[in-house]
Amino acid sequence: MQQFGIPGMVVALAKGDTSLYVQGYGVTNLETGSVTQTDTVYEIGSITKQFTAALIMKLKEQGKLAVDDPISKYLPQYNFPSAVTIRMCLTHTSGLANYTDFPQLGDWVRNGVSEATVLTAISQAPLLFQPGTQYSYSNSNFFILGSIIEALTGQSYETNLEQSIFQPLSLQNTYYPLPPAGQSAIGYTNNGTGLVPATVWDRSAAFSAGALSSNVYDLITWDQALTSGKVVSPQSFQEMTTSNGFVDSGGNSYGFGLVLYKFNNRPIEWHTGQIGGFYAENVVFLDDGFTVVVLTNDQDIDTDPFVLKIMNAVCNSVQLSGSC
Repeated sequence: MQQFGIPGMVVALAKGDTSLYVQGYGVTNLETGSVTQTDTVYEIGSITKQFTAALIMKLKEQGKLAVDDPISKYLPQYNFPSAVTIRMCLTHTSGLANYTDFPQLGDWVRNGVSEATVLTAISQAPLLFQPGTQYSYSNSNFFILGSIIEALTGQSYETNLEQSIFQPLSLQNTYYPLPPAGQSAIGYTNNGTGLVPATVWDRSAAFSAGALSSNVYDLITWDQALTSGKVVSPQSFQEMTTSNGFVDSGGNSYGFGLVLYKFNNRPIEWHTGQIGGFYAENVVFLDDGFTVVVLTNDQDIDTDPFVLKIMNAVCNSVQLSGSC
């Protein structure tokens, strides 16, 4: 943390729903020097996509959609290509341009934006490739999935999360709106001369692609519930952890809202999240439930190398490998 100038961090290791190690480091607020607590809430950015994918699978289980349906079936008012399916959105193989690369994003982040405005902009942007032929990460995919969830249920994305995930799993420190200030960290970015508070994203701009905040305890509960059939059926989770058929330069593939990777020849699902002021990472070993969660309040620090060091330290240690 000193090497990279990270203000605060919480690290948690767990096996299933049993916490093995939870520790807070640094501060949640540089101005007040508030010491990081293990239950501090951080924005988790794109880890939100796991929750969105699970809501889609719950709707599939209820017979309300099929993953190979075209998205145009549920959002007919936009001119989305009929070739783009829900599955392609779940696996980032749709070819839809990434709305967080659009020039108007800054205005949306600062001032908020309607779903219709974002969906129209996505639908009017040229496709990056023929749907289904490549894997390219695009936040547009999961923004669209949130709108489909709302169209099918007649309820907001937030209400769907509350009723289908947060309340049943007792996730009391996971939020779609911005979390209570007293429980959460201030997010920072380096402006070239030092750390300054980052721009807080309006929730409407992040929506179902990245609006959630949580803490390590809730994420451990979420991980255990998702992998053990408490959120979606074991069959649905198997679908979620099936590769899209493409592997990136780092050896990663993508399922439904989950990055798929092999560590020491063992299957893991993971995801990072980066949003104004925050960088988070959530890793689960699919064979035994060993879990690593790292939350930081520094948007500029890629947590990947750090998490890999933790996994190597535990999994390749004579003393600790039993935990892994």
